[in-house]
Amino acid sequence: MKIQPAQSVIARSVLTLIFTISLGVALIAQDASEEPSESVLKEETTAEESADTGNTEPKEFTPPTITLGSAASETPGEFTFKPSTFETLTPGVSTSAEVLEKLGDSRATIETNGSQVLVYSMEPYDRVGIVIKEDVAESIHLHFKQSTELKQLVTEMGLTENAAVTQATSSNKAFLLIWPEQGVTFHFKRNEESVDLVSRISFTTIQASAYLERGTNRQWFDFAGALSDARAVQALQPMQHDAFILEAQVQQRMGNVKAANAALEKAVELSPGNTELLLMQAGLTGFVKDTSTMLQRVRAIRNNTRLDPLVRSRAAYMLGQLLANADTPDYKQAMIHHSESIQRAREMMEDDDLQIQYDAIRLVIDGHLAVASDIAHGTFTDEEKVSVVPRWANIAWELTDHLLQNDYHDSTLGLEVCRRSLAALALLDEGVDLAPWIDRVDQLSAELQQTDGASPEYLERIKWDWALSLAHGTEAARKGKDGDRVQQLGMESYQLFQQFLKVETVSPQWENAQTHAAMGALCYTLGSVKAIDNQNHEEACQWYDQAVEYLTSENVEKYTRGMGWHGERMVSMGLSYWKEGNRPKGLNLTKRGIQWIERAVQLQEFSNQNLKIPYNNLAIMYRALGQPQEAEKISDAAEALSKQR
Repeated sequence: MKIQPAQSVIARSVLTLIFTISLGVALIAQDASEEPSESVLKEETTAEESADTGNTEPKEFTPPTITLGSAASETPGEFTFKPSTFETLTPGVSTSAEVLEKLGDSRATIETNGSQVLVYSMEPYDRVGIVIKEDVAESIHLHFKQSTELKQLVTEMGLTENAAVTQATSSNKAFLLIWPEQGVTFHFKRNEESVDLVSRISFTTIQASAYLERGTNRQWFDFAGALSDARAVQALQPMQHDAFILEAQVQQRMGNVKAANAALEKAVELSPGNTELLLMQAGLTGFVKDTSTMLQRVRAIRNNTRLDPLVRSRAAYMLGQLLANADTPDYKQAMIHHSESIQRAREMMEDDDLQIQYDAIRLVIDGHLAVASDIAHGTFTDEEKVSVVPRWANIAWELTDHLLQNDYHDSTLGLEVCRRSLAALALLDEGVDLAPWIDRVDQLSAELQQTDGASPEYLERIKWDWALSLAHGTEAARKGKDGDRVQQLGMESYQLFQQFLKVETVSPQWENAQTHAAMGALCYTLGSVKAIDNQNHEEACQWYDQAVEYLTSENVEKYTRGMGWHGERMVSMGLSYWKEGNRPKGLNLTKRGIQWIERAVQLQEFSNQNLKIPYNNLAIMYRALGQPQEAEKISDAAEALSKQR
C-alpha cells in the first residue's frame, strides 16, 4: 500500500485524550525511554496493582476474539454503524462493569484527566489498555511485544488495505492508518530501515473526522467512495457543513451540477455568511439565480481587506466568471477582473507555506485560461487573438506542468487545462499549432485511466474531458483548414462521446447542455467538411441531422460562441438540406438561423452585416417556392444592410 500524507490533519477527541494520557504517564514514569506518544499504557510504580499475585495453573492459550465493525447504507444518508469489538467489548457502548465482568480486575489502573486506563496482561500482546470515561469504555488499545508488519496484520484481521486513510501525528517518526468503518487505528513507528511497522492497534467509536479525512483524500480519484464518506459524515454529524462542501465538490467533478448546488445550499444553511461557500456557489454555471445580487456579494468579498489575500484573489476570479457567463456577457470587464485575480495570486506564489503556494499557482492558472477565453470571445482583431491567446494558454500549461511534477493532489488538472485551452483556441478564426495540445491530451488521458483505485465515475470524467478536448481540437483544426486532422480528431471525439450519449451504463449527468453543445459543434464541423470541401451534401446532411438535434437542445448556447454562432450554423446547414432536395427542412433551418442572428444583433453580440448572406439565401428560397412577396421583403432587408456598410 502506498502511504500518502493526509491533505489535512483533523483533530479527533479520542486522539487528544490519548496524547494527554501519554504525557501524564511519561511525567510520572521512572523509565522514560519511550516517547510520550508511543503509548497510553505504561506500567508505572504509581499504578494501582491488582491484588491477585498467587500461583496459577498453566492454561491452554486461546487468542482474544476480535470482531470487525461495519457501516452499511441502503439509501444515501441512512447508515448503520457497528464499531469493532474486542472480547465482545464495544467502544462507546460497553460499561466499566462489563469490562470487569469480561476481563476481571486489571493489573494496573491509571487515573488521568477525568479518564481511567485499565491495564491488562493478555497474550499475545505486551499489554491491553481500556480507556474508561464516564463509566463507558471509550477506546481499547492492543500493544504488541514486537512491532508487526502491516500486511500481516491486515491479512490476519481481514481488513481491506486500500480502505484506510493515513493521518500524520505530531512526530515525524510516527503516523496512523485508520479504517473509518471499523473504528480501527494502526499506530506506526518507522525504524532505521524505513520499514513501516505497526506498534499497536486501537479500537474506538466510529469517528466522523476519519470519514471526512478519507473522503477529502478520495475525492481526487474515487468519486463514489468520497461521496459515500461525505454522506457517512452527514449521518454521524448532521450539522457538519464540511461534509456538504465535500459532497458538492465531488458531485461537481461527477458532472452532477444540480446535486452539487443542492449540497451547497445545505452547507450555506448550516454556515451562513461563509465566504468559501459563496464563492463556490458563484462558480456553478447555470445555477446563479440572480447574477446582479451575486456580483454584489462577491465584490464585497473582493473588497474586504480583512480577508485572506487568496480569498480576495478567488473572489476577483469569480467576478470575471460571473460576467463572462452572464446572459449578456461582458468579456471586457471579465478580463479586467481575471487579470486582477492573477496579480493578487502572483504575490503568494512563493509563500513559505507550500499549500498557499499551490493554491496561488492554481489561481494563476485559472486566471490565464479565463483571460485567454475572454480575449478569444472579445472584440479584438483576428491577428491580435491569434498572437495573444496561445501565449496565455501556454503560460497556464507551464504552471500546470510545475504542479504535476510536484505531485499536485488533483492529477486531472493537466487534462482540464488542455480542455480549456483548446476551447479558447477553437474560438479563433485562424488556425494555430495544435499538435502539442493534442499530444498532451492523449498522453494524459491514457495515464489517468491507469490511476490506482480509480472509481468508474472518475474514469467517466476522464473520458468526458478527453472527448471534449478533442471536439474543441476538431473545431480549431477546421479553422486551420487541415481536413485530415479534422477527420481524425473528429471521429475520435465522436466515438468517445457515443459512450456518454448511447450507453445506458454511463452516468446520465454527462448527457448535459455542455456535452450537447460540443457534440452539436462536432457534428456540424464534420458535416461542413463534406459540404464545403467535398461538395457532398448528402453525407453532410447525415452529420447535420445529428448536429441539429444537439444544437437545438436547451441551454447549449451557453457553451458555444452564442446565438450568432448558432444562427450561422443553422443557415449553413439549411443550405445543404436545400441543395440535397429537402426544401422544407432547408427553409426551416434558414429561418431559425436568421432568428438566432437577429437576436444576437439586438443584444449587440453580433454585427448586423452577418445577416446579409442569410437574408439573400432566404430570398432565393422564397422565389423558388413561388413566394415572390416574401422574397421581396427579405431582399429589401438585405439591400438595406448593404447601404449601411
